[in-house]
Amino acid sequence: MRLIVILFALFYCAPCLSQNTSLDSNVLIELKRLKISGLAVAKVHEGKVAWSKYYGYQNLEKQIPVTENTIFQIASLSKTVTAAAVMQLVGQHTISLDDDVNGYLPFSVRSALHPKRPITFRQLLRHRSSISDNMDYLLPFWAGEYKGPTIKLEAFLQNYLVVGGSAYQGSKNFIQQAPGDKFEYSNMGYALLGYLVERISKMPFDKYCQMYLFAPLEMHQTNWFLDDIDPGKLAIPYTFSDSLEAFQKQQQSTFPDYPAGQLRCNVADLAKFLACWINDGKFNGKAVIDSIAVQTLTPKDMSLGYHTWFLYLLNTETPMYSHNGHSPGVSTYMLYDPYSKNGLAILMNGDLSSYVDWRKLIGLLYTN
Repeated sequence: MRLIVILFALFYCAPCLSQNTSLDSNVLIELKRLKISGLAVAKVHEGKVAWSKYYGYQNLEKQIPVTENTIFQIASLSKTVTAAAVMQLVGQHTISLDDDVNGYLPFSVRSALHPKRPITFRQLLRHRSSISDNMDYLLPFWAGEYKGPTIKLEAFLQNYLVVGGSAYQGSKNFIQQAPGDKFEYSNMGYALLGYLVERISKMPFDKYCQMYLFAPLEMHQTNWFLDDIDPGKLAIPYTFSDSLEAFQKQQQSTFPDYPAGQLRCNVADLAKFLACWINDGKFNGKAVIDSIAVQTLTPKDMSLGYHTWFLYLLNTETPMYSHNGHSPGVSTYMLYDPYSKNGLAILMNGDLSSYVDWRKLIGLLYTN
């Protein structure tokens, strides 16, 4: 793995595309402190995209700055898009959230310890399906160590979830609790949701998203696969080694459970998606997602229960819906207040896992 040694003074004093404001200065100070290569952010105000800003570099080796054209991997923010595709089907009354997913699959998916308990769309969306991420099996894919042939989504899931499959391990691929009984964050559960959309719509999941989400939302720089993206626009993921005092370039990750975290887009496209969701599924006055479906997933009355998204407290009085994402050299966050219709989308090609640091950065960007 190549090391990129950058003098901080040279790197962080380099020009960015933001105006020299107090916000810009404070963000650059934070990027330097957090050792983040680049950042793109968009603010949604009262349901409309209000502004976007860009800092640092998408490519340190070539000194290419982050711009409005920079495309980032959004990691687990992808799950909000996968959930939106599912909720389109719910809004069309094609499926019900409490349906047994086996009614839509060519194979049977059941918990190893609770074979009589159905797994539903709602449980998958709430990470309560009992499907677990078997790290022994999945990490080689996520870390880019797998060098074998491409595995189709259907085959990958069947091998993992079905008794007799080549990757089936009942005690590791499922938790002990029955479906519906316990929260267990599950990437494989969201991969299954993507495949269910594929089965029900009778088209590949990525094509479905392009036709029914990205095209109507004018998300022209958004794709699930690298082959469809101009490599010159990609933000290179970087981690930072404290011992070496150097940025380390990471590879552009791809993996077979792609509906859980492989989507890439620029911040403008992500802001359009966020604004649409904030506006109960409407974009430019047209319904892209049914409003009842949006309110089912993320009701304004949070006491009713919500799916996919999580809660974030901006302060002691303002609960917000949020989701974040992380992979080596990738850190992302998206959040919004359903009452004020204000929100924020943040994409970075660097590592940020500290909740305290995230809160400081979000507070800095959201209040401007």
